[in-house]
This record gives sequence, C-alpha cells and structure tokens, in this order.
Amino acid sequence: MALIAVAIAGVAAVLIANWPGHFPPDAISELAQGRSGVFNLWHPPVTAWLLGLADRISPHAAGFIVLNAALFFASLAAMAFTGRPGWPAVVALALIAATPLAFIYQGLVVKDVLFANASVAAFAALAWAARLWERPASRFIAIALALALLGLAALVRQNGVLVAMVGCATLAAIAATRTKRRFRARTFAIAGAASAILIGAGVVAADFAFVAHSDRQPEPARQWMALQLYDLAGEVRRKPALPLTVLDHQAPALAAFVRRQAAPAYLDTRADPILTLAAWKRWVSVPGPWIGRQWRAAALASPGLYLHTRWDAFWQVLATPKVSACAPVLVGIDPGDPQMLSAAGLAARDTDKDDWDGDYAAAYLGTPVFSHLAWGGLALILLGLAARDVARRLEMIATIGLITAAVIFCASFFAISLACDYRYLYFLDVAAMAALIQRLSPRSVS
Repeated sequence: MALIAVAIAGVAAVLIANWPGHFPPDAISELAQGRSGVFNLWHPPVTAWLLGLADRISPHAAGFIVLNAALFFASLAAMAFTGRPGWPAVVALALIAATPLAFIYQGLVVKDVLFANASVAAFAALAWAARLWERPASRFIAIALALALLGLAALVRQNGVLVAMVGCATLAAIAATRTKRRFRARTFAIAGAASAILIGAGVVAADFAFVAHSDRQPEPARQWMALQLYDLAGEVRRKPALPLTVLDHQAPALAAFVRRQAAPAYLDTRADPILTLAAWKRWVSVPGPWIGRQWRAAALASPGLYLHTRWDAFWQVLATPKVSACAPVLVGIDPGDPQMLSAAGLAARDTDKDDWDGDYAAAYLGTPVFSHLAWGGLALILLGLAARDVARRLEMIATIGLITAAVIFCASFFAISLACDYRYLYFLDVAAMAALIQRLSPRSVS
C-alpha cells in the first residue's frame, strides 16, 4: 500500500510541478502537426499524432504528461510487484520520484520520455507474462500489452526498433523456458518470429498511414545527409588535408562548403551550428547523392579517422562531460518561433514556477543523478544479479531483456549521434531505476 501511495504521489507531484508541460522547439512543432493532421517525417510522427489527440481532449495537450507520468510510475510499481516490495523498494521509489529525472523530466513533452516509459512498461508487462504464464487469459493480456508497447517504442524513435527486437527475443526466451521449465529452441524461434511479425505488421501499417498524411518532404534522406555531413565536417576539422575526391569532382561548391564553413563550425556536442548555416539549407532543399558517396569513400579510406570522429560525438552523449551543453534542463515554452507557437495554439511561457523547475533540476547537474555512466554502471550490476537469479525467478528474463535493450539502444548512438542532449539516453536511466525497484522486491509471491 505504501508503494502504491508513493507512486500516486509521484504522479501528482509531476502534474503539480509541470502542468501543462514543458515544450521545447521539437514539441511545439509536433503539436502544430498534430493539430493540423499533416505530419513532417523529420521526427517520427506518432508523437505528433498523440499530441494532436491530447490537444483535442485537453488544452495545450496537457493529457500527454498525464499519460507519461502515469506510465512511468505504473511501470516501476509493476516491476516491484513481480516480487514482494518492502520498505527498501518504497524508499527507493520515493527517492527516484524526488530526482529531476522523474519530478521534472516526466513533465517534458518530448518523444524521448515517452519512448523510455513505453519501453520500460513493455518489459514490465513481459515480466508479468512470465509470472502469470500458467494462467492463459492473464498471460495473453500481458503479452498483448507488451507487444503494443514495443510497437509504440518502435514508432516513437527511429532506432526504437532495436528495443522491439530485444523485446521479441525476451518474450521468446520466456516462452521457451516456461515450456516444461527447460529451454526449447523451437519454441524460442516460433515465439520470437510470431511476435516480430505482429509488431512489424503494426509498425508498417502505422507508417503507411502517417506517410499518407505527411507533407511529402524527403526528410529521411535529409537526415542521412545531415549525419554524413556532420561526420565529414568532423573529419576535415581533425585532418584539414583529408581528400574530398568525390565532392571535388561532382560538387566542388559543396566541397568548398565542407572545408570553409562546415568544418570550422563543427562541435562534437551538436550539429546545430552546421545545420543552421544558410549554405547548408540550400543544399539540403534538394537532397543529392554526393554527400553520401563522399562519406562512404572517406570512411573506407580513413576508417580510424571516422571511428575517432564518431567516438568523440558518442562520448559526449554517453558521458556528457560538458553536461551544460547537452540541454539537460528544458522548462517552459520556447519562444523562438512565434508562427509555430500560433499553429500549436501555445504562447511563450517562462513563469516563476518554470524557473523553480529549472533551478531544481539544475541543482543536480554534475552529480550522479545526471550521469548516464552512473545509471549504466548500476544497470550492469543489476543485469549480473538478474542473470544469477533467473533460474529461481523467471521474470528476471524480462529484467535481463530490459537492460540489454537499453545498452543496445545506447550503443546505436555511436553510429547516429548528432547531438548530446541528455534526454536521448534517458531510457538507460529509467531502465536502471526499474531494475533497482525490482531488485529491492526480492521475495517471489509465486
């Protein structure tokens, strides 16, 4: 009862502190799209669609943070109740609720928070599927909920499909192990394939629907161009004499742009200084193949330089050594684009309450609370403990899957990182929180 009370209080505290939500520029754009029903595919459109639904239910889409906060605390409580939560779990949940990663971040209207919550909720549902396996109706409900949440995670972030794949493997491992209490490879293969097909069908259908209601702009191609340009600029910044043979022959003006403007503007913390250059906006308006060809040629010719450049960008998002440059605190409603604010039905906001929220979160900067490395280290410890106990508590398979998914998801940013915004790896932090709450609820009620 105490754990439930803390979870309810946590939801209430999030809503009181952050209502009706904090809107950075991406969220404002997505709400405007959700209101219009026409989606831009630079960001996965499911968040814009959900914000549009929330806006029709309550002003300023405030229902979005209600969904987020409820999903977050329900997921942590569900992980606790796979065992028998005692006072250590209650205290841990209260402390987590008091950190800005729960208290403030659950009020951010960003896809990264929704993605983290949906992913953790999916693995909590898988843990309950393992516990309730001998009850067919309950098992079916838990599995259906898990698959729906994994599908949502795959739609919310482009690399969320990695989490869905690990989720399918986790469900397959639970099914294969639950069968006569010994692992059966055939059951694993069938269950994994079936779950992947179901999630894939749902994701493909949703993507078709969103594309049909999009602005038809080639945003995925532009995203790849932006990533490749960012890498090239970093490589030229590190090695000014790097040959750009493809660009020199096929697009000499673009080669000059890379050398004279993009490379000097390069930062390993984010690509924005490059992507806001007027010359780049002209090039990206009509995506061409030249950047991609040069990017591949440079990576093959100097793989060490490419890996060095990628590692520097990845280290910024993973370790955030310059955390103040990584947008760790986003409160209020960004005033940057009045036209977009009007389309979203919002007005710029920076109230005393927003300032308090920002100050509260900023007070934790430089501490382990704002450290993916600290949360990741805790997650790896909990992974080892879960592996040790999996024979006694098969729901620990879900915990192993959760942490594995978080690690793989984070690792994918080695290849795709364009900025070090703290919220990008928020899933790792929340996964560690969920696994910790479960670890502090050790006695099985089976």
